[in-house]
Amino acid sequence: MKEILFFEIKENIRSRWVFIYSGILILVMMILSFFGDQNGIRLLVSTMNLTLIVIPLFSITFSGMSFLESMPFAEVLLSKSVSRSSLFLGKYLGITISLSLGLLFGLGVPGLFLFADDPKFLFLFFELLIFGIFLTAIFVAIAFLVSSFIRRGEIVLTISLLVWLYFFIFFDALVFIFSLYLGDYPIEIPSLIVILLNPIDLIRILLILQTSSSALLGFSGALLLKQLGLYGVFGVTVLFLSLWVNIPLYISFKRFQKRNF
Repeated sequence: MKEILFFEIKENIRSRWVFIYSGILILVMMILSFFGDQNGIRLLVSTMNLTLIVIPLFSITFSGMSFLESMPFAEVLLSKSVSRSSLFLGKYLGITISLSLGLLFGLGVPGLFLFADDPKFLFLFFELLIFGIFLTAIFVAIAFLVSSFIRRGEIVLTISLLVWLYFFIFFDALVFIFSLYLGDYPIEIPSLIVILLNPIDLIRILLILQTSSSALLGFSGALLLKQLGLYGVFGVTVLFLSLWVNIPLYISFKRFQKRNF
């Protein structure tokens, strides 16, 4: 697995897409710092919103297409007595680490200079980077799950975009509509369970809770804070983010083991 892991990292770093990914992050960070408050909460929140848009979108689309395109080469490796588990995990970790390095370079380096003067914002920015890596691992796992069931690239790309749109745009609206029409019933626990099913919302809520911009939480964030409190939100966030990595990865791994090449 180690050889496949290093080979995957090397190939992905060579890929122009990882450099494009880092370049987009650097460019937008420069634009945000130029037009916004350079050391203030607005820049941090804007950076968070950028991260929660770009990371899932790029991770799920790039990983899904990369998984499909590597299948002919995977067939050759499997014929040379490479185990399916080593190939699968090496591919997954290689893509995740490559995208995480792109994130650290494209977002981390500019952010280090922008937030260096304020320890509080610098700490929150490092926390954002850690959860950004977590989010990368989640959406690479989801991409592998989609690609393990579907073998046509255009369908994988379409479904990946729909998954991203659901998590980022439609989810909060669905939670709000659900609570609006069932507001006369005791729906706090069902609503809380539904909120936990969105990793993007969980990270957004946890980070905003630690700033003075709690008004930006939205309906789902306000409900989560009311039910669990700050430390409860942190513990639940880490738990469910771990599940979001492991469950899609486990299902896709089982599918890969049964795949006919």
